[in-house]
Amino acid sequence: MAQGASVLALSAESALRAVMPPLHACLLLLVWRGGLLGKYKAFGAYLAFSAIRGAVLSVAPIGRSVYGWIYLTTEPALWILYGLVVLELYSLALKHYRGIASLGRWTVTGAAAGAALVSLLSLAPDLDATHPYPIIHLSTVIGRAICSSLALFLLLMTFFVVIFPIRLSRNAIVHTIIYSIYFLGLTAAYFVHNIFGPEVVVGVNIALGLTTVASLVGWMLLLSPQGEQVIVPNRRHWEPEDEERLLKSLDSINATLMRVARK
Repeated sequence: MAQGASVLALSAESALRAVMPPLHACLLLLVWRGGLLGKYKAFGAYLAFSAIRGAVLSVAPIGRSVYGWIYLTTEPALWILYGLVVLELYSLALKHYRGIASLGRWTVTGAAAGAALVSLLSLAPDLDATHPYPIIHLSTVIGRAICSSLALFLLLMTFFVVIFPIRLSRNAIVHTIIYSIYFLGLTAAYFVHNIFGPEVVVGVNIALGLTTVASLVGWMLLLSPQGEQVIVPNRRHWEPEDEERLLKSLDSINATLMRVARK
């Protein structure tokens, strides 16, 4: 019975590994055909890289050193692309406030540093766990720190958008929600792998695969050219005078920063 379940799990893992590269490629094609690639350049780069990387890994023999080296050497590039996608979302959220966005490097650095600090403080269980493959363990620990930091940063960005009555396109909202869920899923998967080690790697890979497939399908169904035209206000109810006051505050801050930037 246990052997049958193991075979089924391995088959599910292989099926997910095989289906993810085409899904990344299909989503990239949809984004390009919808005219969204120019706006979501980092997202497009992430999709292209993931499609190529996934295709290479899907034909590499699992359990051999070549698979491990391909995985480990390409993982940092994936982390960089994650960060670029989040920065892209940040710039889209503040595209009408160039002055505030000009402080993006400070805001992003501060928020990311705070999120990273919280993330690092939570790594104690991961670091205490023993693992037969130290390099892989180090990679997954770093991966969890990065993904949890990005998830926390997205939550902070969402909090900012909720506090101020900033109007966003439906695509930007969809993008933020799906990526938040995706990063939280990655964080949970990394954590489980770090704590329990290689014994749960198949289950973790299946969970990651399902999370990735669900995210890709969500993007396929919800991202659209029309979504760029539909401006969705945040859901918090504002009294007209409160909304006007907050928007004036934002405009004032933005104008001040623009004047400072010109000096």
